[in-house]
Order: sequence, then structure tokens, then C-alpha cells
Amino acid sequence: MKNNLKLSILSTAILVTLAGCGSDSKNSTSENKQPIANNVTVNDVKQWIPVTGTINAGNVNVNTLAISIMENGQSITGDNGVYKLNHGVLVLKGLNFTYTPLTGEDTKIDYTISEKGKSSSAVIEITGVTGDPLVNQQWHLRNTGQKAYALSDEMKAGLVDLYVGRGQSEEEATERVNGWFEDEEAKLIPNEDINVLGAYAQGVTGEGVIAVVVDSGLEIRHEDLEPNVLPNRSLNLNIDSLDKTDPTPTSITGDHGTSVAGLIAAKGWNGLGGQGVSPDTSLIGMNYLGTDKVPQKDYLIHGFPGSGISKHDNVGVFNRSYGLGWPTHFSYSELDEEIESYPNLMLRNGKGAVTMKSSGNSFADDGNEGTLCEDNGANNLGLTCYNAAFESSQVHPYYLSVAAVNTDGKHTSYSAAGANVFVSAPSGEYGRYAPAMVTTDQMTCLSGYSGFTGRSIAAWTAAYGEDFTKSQYPFNFPGHDDNVSCNYTSTFNGTSSAAPNASGVVSLILSANPELTWRDVRHILASTSTKNDPENEAVTFKVGDTDFVAHQGWIENAAGFNFNNLYGFGRVNAGEAVAMAKAYSQDLGEQVITDWIGSGSAVTNADGAQETAMTMAIPDNDAEGLVYKIDVTEELNLEAMQFKFDISNVDMMYGLIDGTQTTAGMDLAIEVTSPSGTKSVILSSKQAITYPAYSSDNGEQPGYIFKDGVFLSNAFYGESSKGEWSIRILDTSAESFQTSDGGQSDWGFTGYTNNASASILEGIAIRAYGNTSQEVGE
Repeated sequence: MKNNLKLSILSTAILVTLAGCGSDSKNSTSENKQPIANNVTVNDVKQWIPVTGTINAGNVNVNTLAISIMENGQSITGDNGVYKLNHGVLVLKGLNFTYTPLTGEDTKIDYTISEKGKSSSAVIEITGVTGDPLVNQQWHLRNTGQKAYALSDEMKAGLVDLYVGRGQSEEEATERVNGWFEDEEAKLIPNEDINVLGAYAQGVTGEGVIAVVVDSGLEIRHEDLEPNVLPNRSLNLNIDSLDKTDPTPTSITGDHGTSVAGLIAAKGWNGLGGQGVSPDTSLIGMNYLGTDKVPQKDYLIHGFPGSGISKHDNVGVFNRSYGLGWPTHFSYSELDEEIESYPNLMLRNGKGAVTMKSSGNSFADDGNEGTLCEDNGANNLGLTCYNAAFESSQVHPYYLSVAAVNTDGKHTSYSAAGANVFVSAPSGEYGRYAPAMVTTDQMTCLSGYSGFTGRSIAAWTAAYGEDFTKSQYPFNFPGHDDNVSCNYTSTFNGTSSAAPNASGVVSLILSANPELTWRDVRHILASTSTKNDPENEAVTFKVGDTDFVAHQGWIENAAGFNFNNLYGFGRVNAGEAVAMAKAYSQDLGEQVITDWIGSGSAVTNADGAQETAMTMAIPDNDAEGLVYKIDVTEELNLEAMQFKFDISNVDMMYGLIDGTQTTAGMDLAIEVTSPSGTKSVILSSKQAITYPAYSSDNGEQPGYIFKDGVFLSNAFYGESSKGEWSIRILDTSAESFQTSDGGQSDWGFTGYTNNASASILEGIAIRAYGNTSQEVGE
């Protein structure tokens, strides 16, 4: 702000002081004096960052003065001093104002001061506004109902031309295409975002925090990432790499990690591209994905000694936008948990770093199970095909599983669900029929998702030609005015996008309050996330003659936390999270973890030997199922609950003699009820469990649906662990069916045959994570 504004503030302060010095109005101002309004200039403003100033008025009494605001010659009505203008928001309190520039444009705000029938007009001039050219298309940051280069007129016209070329009349083709987009506006709902402006308004932009991007790579010299990339701190984990500090990808078809990094911390207010959720956070990249990696890779990506990450570094978050996809449940590994918990327990001087993990993109299918979830009814019912807890890294509290939502705040077509999901964040669809993410891409039009060699660009050009491809991907195709060098993309999506958006919020939280522990961050996210899609409905179907609730929708637990298997505690809210972080005073105390409590092969005796297996049959197609109860005597404020199962079936092999596979795995459902009465469905049935359990420690486990199979539920957060836990395991169907394509895409399975024998519960156990603090839940 220039000296003229500082002088105006000083002169106004003197006027206000004088006006308040007497009780006689004749002493404070004269009826014959004309009020004086002077121009005010505010310089060097950042888009989305509030700036303050004072209206320069003379010959006035602030107690009787009226101020009116004009825009384009029209008077604007304020709501308790808040004026929503086309270019920003002005808040007036007396003569003081706060202005938040929203569009990134310089502007002039006309104002008139009036007193006792006399008035004077002047201008508040906002100049030198810096921003980023693509930020107004980043709907996840500030959702105005923008399309983010999707749903373009070029796309629709290109489709019409395609169908005309295939023999349809232009009228028929136009009617067909327009019919697809009749509900377009229903997808574009303003304000369905993560409220980063609420964090920025509190002066928090991520400074002082380091985010580690563990992915396919990171282009460390990217124009919009380089200012935030810590020099010589990244790792290239390829065995044959020459520069071990440079994980810049060699692929030319798009780099996943570069786009992920941009969502977390693309530099803000530099006039380039867009910006990250936490635009002043520092970045470290590690190219973990792919083959031929160094043997220490699993340790290095968790910040163990040798990674270059010190226990004293302010590494606040690790982002992991990757996962396993196979139609089985991966067995739990205590060794893996030890490795994966290292950042939480050891880094940041013991306060710990948070790991954000994408929940997976297999809600409808993952390809490896063929048409199973179409054939068994999961797709029609709206049940997840793969449970997010099938992957063992997502069933302990050290990894926070992140699901994905769209521009309307609702579930995406692909985001895997489960009781282990902790929060959700924006991601979008595929950038044509609905918006995706606008983020960083490999630089130049010679590599990246955008450019000549982009995966979709190259494939579609080969199939349909350049003109049609350009119409469908106008921003990504070389030559778009907003993406001249193809350094950015508008089609990044998946839970791979949701996780870094949530990681950005974690960075903001720890920038606001560096003294928080990783568990404090979890508590803040659980407490402040938005209950998006509040009308999300339960999914039920018949088991015999009884309704089974396979998806509960939103529930409120006994501690007052709202939870949904699609969204966890809801969509992250940066403004609310930062506000809670700044005022945080709770003490969660030390983390307490109980032993595994249960029976059979899921627990060990005092000598460390596995207990004898149980032989409890799970009745086929029976809504009552098998109910097993476990009493917990230790009283904790819960932060997470784990449930372990050994469940076998003699037919759970690699197919039956007739070329079909047993339904034993997909028919299983598990519902848990806490001592407080809260229910959590941790397995809904109709999910892709077509192969025997697989253990990273022991390999394939023929004959087992679950072997050391662990599920995590966050639904009981804040409740007490003490009391009786009831676990109902049921087989939900007696049906057999053929696959819709005769086994061509179902890995050779021509159908699924109802299990001829009951599945057997051999072991069951639960374990609680929590604390004994008296503050939680108060």
C-alpha cells in the first residue's frame, strides 16, 4: 500500500478521534459543511487475499455518516456491511474496509458518503492485483459453477459433426448430443469446494511446511513448482539413475506425480498456471512407482534415515496417490504397519507427519474382476465393487484414506468406499462431460497429458483425427490460448487428485499451528470436515425375506461425529480446519493401542503361539448370520477400531471344475455394533472377492476368503471402547449366475456358483486405538 493510503489512514484516525471528543453534535461537525470524499488507492494486492484500508472522508461525523457503494452505475445493497461485487467482496465497518479480490482484476469501487442531506463521491482503487491465470477454473479451490474447460461448446459441436459424418442428420445428431447434457447445470453447483479462501483470510498459505510427493515422479524444474521444490532434497529411486536428486520423469505421455504436486503446492500469485491448495508449502518428490527401484525404497519413501529427511524437518504430510487393485483381500502385515507408521511416530521431532492415501478408483470396477459387479447387482444398487479396505495399508490409522467428490459435492463414479475412509476431497470426473482438475503437467507440448504425445490426445488423434480430438480436449490439445506451452492439464482426476487436495489442507493446518501432532491433525479433520451430499441415501436389499442395510448413508455416532462410508467425516474444509488449528487447545494425550482381543486363530496365547482355529459356520443366505460378541474392558476414547478375521471356504480356490467360481467371497457381509449402539458396515457384500486371500508375508492363501484379514472403521471416532462389541457376519445370497460375456473378461470364469458349503469363521479379534484424555468428546 502506498504512502497516500498510509496518510489517509492517519488523517482519518485524527478525524475519528476529534469526532469522538464531545457529546454536542454542533462541536463535531457543522450543518453547513460539505462532507468530503477522497480517492483511496490500495496497491500490490493478491487475488483471494483480503486487504484492509480506510475510506478517506472529511467534514463528517462517523456516527451519522451514510456510505453507499456503486458498481457499474448501480447501487449495491449490502448485507450487514458486506457488499458482493462482480470482482470481489467489500466489507465495511464504519470507515474501515476489507476487500477480497476474487477475479484477480484491478478495479475501481465507487462510493458516496452522505450526511444531513449533503453528499460527496470518490473511488476506492484496487491496483496491482496479482494472481494466476488458471486459478478461476480451479473449482476445488473456489467453486463458482465454472466448467474448468469441460462441457465446452467445441466438444458438443465436435460430437454433432462426428454423428453427422456417420450418417445422422444434423437435427438428429444435435438432439442426441443435447439430450446428454440436459442436466449440465445440476453438476455445476457454486460453493461446493474446500474453502481455501477461509484459510487464506486467516493469513495461512502453507509457509513453513514440507510435503513429500511419493509417486511416479516430479518435474522439479516445472515453472509453477520449482519455486516450492526444495533444492537437492528429492530422490530418484531408479537403480540406474545418474542424478539421484532429480525424479523428473522420462515418460512423454504424462506424469502423475507432477500433476499431484501441483494440486498440493503449485506456487501462488506468480502469474503462472493455477495454484495449489497450500501454495507456499515446500515440496520433495520421490519416484516410487515403476520397476527397477533401489532395494531400500520402502524405507526411503517413509522418511527413514538415508532418505535425506531429518527427524527435525517440518515434514508435515506424505501424499500417496497409488494403490493395489486385485479382486482379493490383502492380508494384514504387522511389519508393513511398522514401516508405514514411521513418519507418524518419529518425524517432526516426534509430533509426526500425516500420510494421505487415495482410497482407490474401483467403485464400479477395476478391470481385473471382469463384469462381476455388473452381473451381481453391485453397480445397479450403488454399492462399491472394491472395498477401500482390501488394501492392507489402508486399515491402520497411520494412513488416512481419502475419497473423491465432484463439482456438486457428491460421490464420483469411481471412488472406492469403505468404513476406513477418513475424509473426502474434490477430484471430479474426466474433464469432458464433467469437470476434472486443472493442475500442472509436464512442460512443453512434446510431453505430458496435454500436448502431441498425451495419452488421450495421441490415441484419439490416431482414431478420430486432429479436428475431433481438439474439439473434445480443447485445453489439452496444443494451441489453446490458456495453455500455449501445454504446461498444464484440465483432465487430471481420480482419488489420485482427492488425496493431494486433502494433503494441501493438512499443510495449511500445520502451517497455522506447527505444534500439532499427527493425531491432532486427524482430530481437526474429523471435527471440521463438511457433511457434503447430506441427503445421501442408504442402500438395502433382501436377504431371504429380510432387508439388509448394505450402505448406511450418513450416520451420527454416540460422540456426535457424522460419518459415511462414501465420504468418511466429509469433504475437507480448509477455512474451518485452520481456524480450529489456530485455537487448538485439546490434549489427546499418549496414543494407546490395545492387544488383539478375540478367539481362535486370529489371536495368540501367552507363549506367542496361535490359538486353535474355531469352526463356526456362517449360514448361507441368512440375514441373522453368525453373531460373535467381544467384551473390551479397557476404556479409551476411540480414534480407530480394527477387526481381524480368518474365514475359510473349501471352494475358495482359483475356479471350480466347471469353469465357474464360488460366490463365497462376494456373498459375505460384516456389520459391527459398538457398545454405544453405533453400527458400521465394514463389508457390504457383492464386492470383488473372487480369489483367495493374499499375504505379503506368506503369499497366496488357498481356501481362505480372509487370512489375517483386517478391516478398519472410523465410524466410532470419539466413542468409548469399553463394553460389548457385536460383530455380525452373514452370507447374503444363494444365487448362482453366468457372467454377461461368458467369461471373456472375467479371467476365464464363465459364471459364479453359490457356495456348496458354509464359510467357516476360524478366528476373530478386535483392536482399539485411542486415548485416555478427559477432553475428547466434551
